[in-house]
Amino acid sequence: MAPKWLSVRVDNNIVKFIYHIVDGAEKLKGVRIGHEMAEIGDTIHFNGKRLSVERR
Repeated sequence: MAPKWLSVRVDNNIVKFIYHIVDGAEKLKGVRIGHEMAEIGDTIHFNGKRLSVERR
C-alpha cells in the first residue's frame, strides 16, 4: 500500500523495516531510512532526491 516513490526505494534496500519481539510475537518497531528511524506517527518526506523523517 506504499506510494510508488516509496516502494521503489524499499526494493533498492534504502528503506529497512525494523522488528522486535514482544511476548513471542514479532511486531513492527519502525522503518529505518538511511541513519534515521521513523516510528508510527512520523511523516516521511521525499523532495525528489532524498527521503527524510519528520517527528510527530
